[in-house]
Amino acid sequence: MALRHKHMYGQSIPVEVLVQHIADHKQGYTQFGGLRPYGVSFIFAGWDQYLGFQLYQSDPSGNYAGWKATSIGANSQTAHSILKSDYNPNLSLDGAKKLALKVLKKIMDVTTVSYDTVELIEITLQGDGISSRCMSESEITELNAL
Repeated sequence: MALRHKHMYGQSIPVEVLVQHIADHKQGYTQFGGLRPYGVSFIFAGWDQYLGFQLYQSDPSGNYAGWKATSIGANSQTAHSILKSDYNPNLSLDGAKKLALKVLKKIMDVTTVSYDTVELIEITLQGDGISSRCMSESEITELNAL
């Protein structure tokens, strides 16, 4: 769908349009006997020229919503309460990394997270494109120390 959109309109598909298409596809399967063959929730993160960075969550029924910060899975209620109290739209990149580690520590019931148990990826806007970079073991260790 994204390639078809780019071919037809000469520009990348807006993030929410793509998320809506996937959610509609998931929801279509619930029309027949209550089946939910995908049976999973998704978190979508993306960037487009219209709304910048965006975060969406969809559930198995095909409903989706946009968020500033969210979590799914085991202990997601704990993560939501931490994000609700500690998230600030003006967080710096380092502050966001620290908050992510704080949430992971709480939901994983550990005092420190390690390179072996988590993978952190930093996504930034570089010129007119997106850049992603996996954080190194030393960066994760350094964040744990703070």
